[in-house]
Amino acid sequence: MTGLACLPELTVEDHNPDDDRDLLQLIQMGDEQAFVELYRKYQPPVFRFCLHVSASRHVAEEVLQETFVTLIRNPGKYDAQRGPLVLYLFGIARRLVWVRRRRERRRDELFTSLEEAATDLPIAGPDLLSRLAHGEQVARVREAVLSLPRKYREVIALCALQELSYEEAARVVGCSIGTIRSRMHRAKKILSQKLIEDGLGESVQRSSILGYVP
Repeated sequence: MTGLACLPELTVEDHNPDDDRDLLQLIQMGDEQAFVELYRKYQPPVFRFCLHVSASRHVAEEVLQETFVTLIRNPGKYDAQRGPLVLYLFGIARRLVWVRRRRERRRDELFTSLEEAATDLPIAGPDLLSRLAHGEQVARVREAVLSLPRKYREVIALCALQELSYEEAARVVGCSIGTIRSRMHRAKKILSQKLIEDGLGESVQRSSILGYVP
């Protein structure tokens, strides 16, 4: 699979519920081309989300496939009234990632592919990456994010990396907007402390995800 930099960006606003509903109806009728079209449309954002949360390209690729298998087995389960299809796919992927992580349990596996993903995993806006002089600093910031507990890491992935609103993230996680807001606030505090402990200067912190997330 090619690097993330080669995948086209797709935001929630780009999704057309009517188009998705038509494609899902065709999939229910056994139209393989409709599934291929839907897969090509949503593969990039779902893969990015899986990679951001799992920190493993191998896990991200497998969960990506499992997510779409889950969709094709029961396309009628998606309810357009509850939000865009991409949020539904994020929800499936989120559950599958954590099932896999619970099964593995070994913390070291979280960092196995960190170097491999270092050039592809954008943890903040382009201004940060352009200002940091050394890739080592970028990797250390990423490592700080990946060391966060699950509930904090996933809100970072959803709100900062996928740029979902708190309301959209709440739909994916299945909690209140207030919970998402609280977890984001706590995640930013933990990250700030970790960066200080790692000896990263205040300028890096200000230009990092700590200031990038609203």
